[in-house]
Amino acid sequence: MTIAVHTLGCKVNQCDAEALIATLKTEGHNAFSTREFDVCADVFVINTCTVTHTSDKKSRQMLRRARINNPNALIAMCGCLVKNTEEMDGVDIIFDAREPSDFLLRINTLNLKSSPIKNNLQKNKTRSFIKIQDGCDRFCSYCIVPYVRGEVKSRPLAEIISEAEALIETGTLEIVLTGIQVDAYGDNATKEGLSAVIKKIAAINGLKRLRLSSIDPWAVNDDFLDSVAVSQVLCGHFHLSLQSGCNTTLKKMNRRYTTAEYKKAADALRKIRPDAALTTDIIVGFPGESDFNFSQSLEFVREMNFAMVHVFEFSPRKGTPAADFPEQVSQKIKNLRGKIMRETAAELQKNFLENQIGKTLCVLFEKEKSPGIFMGNSENYCTVLTESEFDLKNSIQKIKITSCTEKMLKGEVLNGNSKN
Repeated sequence: MTIAVHTLGCKVNQCDAEALIATLKTEGHNAFSTREFDVCADVFVINTCTVTHTSDKKSRQMLRRARINNPNALIAMCGCLVKNTEEMDGVDIIFDAREPSDFLLRINTLNLKSSPIKNNLQKNKTRSFIKIQDGCDRFCSYCIVPYVRGEVKSRPLAEIISEAEALIETGTLEIVLTGIQVDAYGDNATKEGLSAVIKKIAAINGLKRLRLSSIDPWAVNDDFLDSVAVSQVLCGHFHLSLQSGCNTTLKKMNRRYTTAEYKKAADALRKIRPDAALTTDIIVGFPGESDFNFSQSLEFVREMNFAMVHVFEFSPRKGTPAADFPEQVSQKIKNLRGKIMRETAAELQKNFLENQIGKTLCVLFEKEKSPGIFMGNSENYCTVLTESEFDLKNSIQKIKITSCTEKMLKGEVLNGNSKN
């Protein structure tokens, strides 16, 4: 049976998708082979996202695309949009991506015909995700995630370490720690938090890189800063979620910090890792955001000198407090503010990339974009293109940065074009 999986949304969804494929491999007894989503398959799995209306739309588009690719295929859906599936026709199976064995159970109950096919899953992955926790208890006024993901649940630390060791043993060079609210991690048995996870995984022999998904400013405490300082493989890239650079708006969002507290956290990270990239998310057009509030947010973004900013126009989600807030901002104004914020973000990103010219960065190459042109990511999460006569995939190379475009760097391999 051929199966195609398409994942939308965050790194947690990517991690859940990888767990599903791994389960199909181990518990499905090689009865499945994977296919690209844009070709005909027996089963299509759509791992959905519902953070914004755009996410909902993309999920529906993938549902329609799957049906076009194979009108007789089985369509399965998981992810954060599954509570709204009554609005969607054509879905055969709904399952919880956090329980991948449930998918196999649903398949079996349908008595589908399948034949043992050699599984073509990739055994050696350059980068692998480890989900260390799920759920969120912050209840930001605009966010639907706590309602669809539920309460915070953390995996046992020993289980996380065991998974990391297994991944490294099979060729993983970079591990990304992910979760809905990574900084809320806490092992109830050992009473250890995120800092302990970082230190213990960083100490595993053979690991080249460790990266974190998004964290909040309150995560940057003394223990966290110590783990950043002592962990040699921890990448110099911190996605520190902001959402607004205006204190009035932050309070309405129920973000529980001020811009001053955010700046203190960012400054502390930059003191330890001065070359690190600091990236963030910004929402524009939140209910009640005045022109002055927006100008404050824009000015704070400029002040923080981010390496990259993901900009979102406010999207009201039914069931969240902000959806019913008064003073909803018109779509026209939201679009205008989004355009202005994105222009600022592009300027900041280009400045950061230009500052990398002349530096030597360690780059993990993951694919060959075109013949002889390889693409990878630096420790500070810059996309880098390099020309080489050798195959650089699945290797870390020292690259002398020679130029940049608006969104990526270009450079040359040092110490000869040889694979590590």
